[in-house]
Amino acid sequence: MRSVFDHDKRSVVEAVRAQRARTLGLLERIDEQDWETIVTPGWRVREVAAHLIVTDEDALTGRMLKLGLRRVPVEALERWNDQQVGRWADKSIPAILHALDVWGRRMTRIASLVPAAAARRRMTTPLGRVSLSWLGMMRVFDEWIHDEDIRRALQLPSDDGAEVVEPVARQLFAVIPIQTVDRIPGGATGRVTFRITDLDIPTFGLDLDRRTFGLGMEADVEIAAPAARLVMVAAGRDPWRAVEADGGLCVTGERKVAQVVLDALLAV
Repeated sequence: MRSVFDHDKRSVVEAVRAQRARTLGLLERIDEQDWETIVTPGWRVREVAAHLIVTDEDALTGRMLKLGLRRVPVEALERWNDQQVGRWADKSIPAILHALDVWGRRMTRIASLVPAAAARRRMTTPLGRVSLSWLGMMRVFDEWIHDEDIRRALQLPSDDGAEVVEPVARQLFAVIPIQTVDRIPGGATGRVTFRITDLDIPTFGLDLDRRTFGLGMEADVEIAAPAARLVMVAAGRDPWRAVEADGGLCVTGERKVAQVVLDALLAV
C-alpha cells in the first residue's frame, strides 16, 4: 500500500475471497434458531446476511448507482441498506447461503478481471473519491465487522487472528481520511498517531493543524490498540472510553488532543 488510498490488486482479490469464505463458514455452522437472533438494532442474523448479499448484488448490477455518483451522508447509506435487505432477509437459509456464495464468487471474479491501473484510479462514489481497490477492501472491512456483530450476538470468539485483521486494519487507515477528518472540530491542533499493537504495519498519523495525514507520520500523541479493538471503536460498536478503561486502548501524550480525534473517529 503506497498510500492510505492504495491497495495491491492481488491483496484485494484474496481478501475479498477469504472474507466471504469465513462468513460462509460462520453461518453454515450456526443453528437455525440462531438466524433469528438480534444482532444490531432492527437486524437479525438474517438481515446481516441479506445486507452482505445486496451489497454485492447492488454493486455488480448497478442498482447502487441510484444513490448517485457523488458522496452521500452515512445516514443515507444506512437508509439504503435498510430498504434493500428486505429482498433477501426472509428467504430460506439455504437460499441465503447459496446467494452469499454465488455473489461472493462473482465479486471475486470481477475484482480479478479489473486491470491493476484501473483499480488504482480514484473516482467519485457515494463513499467519496476513492479507487475500485479501496471499494473492494471496504467490502472486506464491512463484512468483517458484521461477522463480529454476529459472533458477539451468539457469544462466539472474535475472528481476530493477524492474517484476518491485517487487511481490515489497513482499510481502517484508508477510511479515516474519508469519514473522520471532516468530523474533527475546526481549530483543533496537534499531531496524532494510531498504532496497531498486534500487527507489524506502519503507524497512521493525522496533523490537525494542516488537516493532512499519512503513514509513518511522527506525532505528539499516540493512540495504541489491537486491530480488532480499534476497528470496533471506529465502527461505533464500542465506546473508546470503555475500551480504554478495560485496557484495550492506550493514549500516550496530550490526552485532550487524542480525545478530540477519538470522539470524531468513524469508519463504517
